[in-house]
Amino acid sequence: MDRIPALDRCVAEESAVTIRCYSGPNLPDMLMTPTVARLMWEWRAVYQPALVAVGAELSPRRRAVLKRAVPLRVVFVVGEETLKRFEAGNPDPDTAAEQLRSLCDDAGERHVSVLVHPLTAPVLPWAAGRFTVTTGADGRHTAFVETPGPSGLLIFRDPEHVEVYLAMFAALCRDSLSKDASLVRIADTLPPHQQAAAAHGDRSAAPTTTARP
Repeated sequence: MDRIPALDRCVAEESAVTIRCYSGPNLPDMLMTPTVARLMWEWRAVYQPALVAVGAELSPRRRAVLKRAVPLRVVFVVGEETLKRFEAGNPDPDTAAEQLRSLCDDAGERHVSVLVHPLTAPVLPWAAGRFTVTTGADGRHTAFVETPGPSGLLIFRDPEHVEVYLAMFAALCRDSLSKDASLVRIADTLPPHQQAAAAHGDRSAAPTTTARP
């Protein structure tokens, strides 16, 4: 397994002044609770086994970026589909409620924006898979694009490719709910799940499904 792409992204995030992340219909890795992250890596092991060990190892470091002493500016664009899955109680009501509370807390931070890309948003004129663009203190951008290949990532530093992803991200932001409206949308998912989690005393009584964050 070539560890360099995953390590490069982690180091770039740790030293960035700005991070832009589009996670498609899934939750960004950096916003996952440990439980959801573990389920996600277990699921990805089915089709990217070589990536799992490295990704799981780096998850705590990537999550810690949001809490570093000198805050950076982070903008996430998250497909509404992922909220729908948690609203439906997947992978189980307790885990979903914990993740939604954590997401709500992260989205409420001043240096973090979690923008919900609604199901009704226009389709982009080009394909947009999961990607992250980091900006360093020197103003240089790097695009990390997720791929089904062995490394799991493609890395672009040349302006021509990077500008494509910056333009894509700007279009996604324009079609997403505002920071405040997104926070309301996320918060609206909480009450039903808090009630469901409280009533979910007997886990054996209800089947669970495999999470696909």
